[in-house]
Amino acid sequence: MLKRANRSTLHGDIMQQMIKAIQEKQWAPGSKLPSELELAETFGVSRTSIREVLKALAHSGVLEAHPGKGTFLSPSAEEILSGTKLTAAMFSEYSYTELIEVRRLLEGQAVYWAAERASPEDIARLEEILKGNEGETSFDIHDKFHTAIVEMSGNRLLIKLMASLRDEIVAQREFHNVVLPDTDRQQQWQIFEAIKSRSPKKAFDAMMKHINVFWEKLA
Repeated sequence: MLKRANRSTLHGDIMQQMIKAIQEKQWAPGSKLPSELELAETFGVSRTSIREVLKALAHSGVLEAHPGKGTFLSPSAEEILSGTKLTAAMFSEYSYTELIEVRRLLEGQAVYWAAERASPEDIARLEEILKGNEGETSFDIHDKFHTAIVEMSGNRLLIKLMASLRDEIVAQREFHNVVLPDTDRQQQWQIFEAIKSRSPKKAFDAMMKHINVFWEKLA
């Protein structure tokens, strides 16, 4: 039975109730779920909050969205919920949007400071990261690049804050089946060039464009 969501952990509460309802077979595989408006009224939240949870479940394959028809429970929903796709992000009290907003805030400032404070050795190391090593995946390079920029900011508290987000970033990435865009490496080189040229504003703008790509892919 669905009930009004706990506003202190809004996203996580709605997600957990939806998953529990599916596991308790409140909806049959392939059946249509209540509308966004109906779910919003049931949970006592905005349609935006409901839409974000439905979108997350659709990205995981639990739900199927059919424009003009509604949202349906996937025939393989139970299998997905009992398998490896059920990651920590499903039960996180934070939404993907909140994560991206925080990354914009922290990494935007980090790259601004990096452009001001990076040593020649820091810049050389960042360039080597972008060149990559044999056997490294695109995500390996991506993660090392972002971590290096945060370290180049020289702010120890910011470095600690970003490290504390690492598990959440990985869990959300896996849950939403995030794939690096074709422009990922090109945008990273643009960020690098802005840092190398000591252009904080240019570096900040390039980082915002880079992070926004991940937001737009789930829009």
